[in-house]
Amino acid sequence: MNLLKSENQIYADIIGFINQALSDLQISNWQVMQLKQPVKLTEIKPTIYITIANKNRLGWQSRYYPIIDDDLKIKEKFKVELDCQISALRRRNLSDTVNTIGSTDILENLKTYFLNPNNIVKLRQLGYLIFQPSSIQSPDFIDDSDNFEFMPFFNVSFILEQTLISAQTAIDDTTLKIERL
Repeated sequence: MNLLKSENQIYADIIGFINQALSDLQISNWQVMQLKQPVKLTEIKPTIYITIANKNRLGWQSRYYPIIDDDLKIKEKFKVELDCQISALRRRNLSDTVNTIGSTDILENLKTYFLNPNNIVKLRQLGYLIFQPSSIQSPDFIDDSDNFEFMPFFNVSFILEQTLISAQTAIDDTTLKIERL
């Protein structure tokens, strides 16, 4: 019985949480995508990209021996720190107004949403804890049309407890040894 969340499930959880944030914040016209996947972009659409840059185990792996369905099992637990980079890309237009939500604005909204106590509870229900997001960096680049663009990002760490349950090998022989002191 494998309860470990796969990398694809972790991405799906984070993308789903961000999509829920956009819905709750009533922000439309932004898509959320995993950055480490094949993507063909012919047009820059407002996009939030998620990248899990590093996975690091924290502390020691714990082990328990529960009885599940009348069978002795090994239940192993460990915590994983997921270092995520959340980036945003939106082409700047001449028609932008003071009310236009740009790349940096969307990231500020997400950071605020992530740290709201009610939303921290939602993250915990998905199995995640969160560290304080970093400051927003704003690197620039020249796009295919020779336009100057920004793709700001911030880093955030999620902590996920993973559990693996497997069969315990049966004990087929015991020896009683008594020693005199």
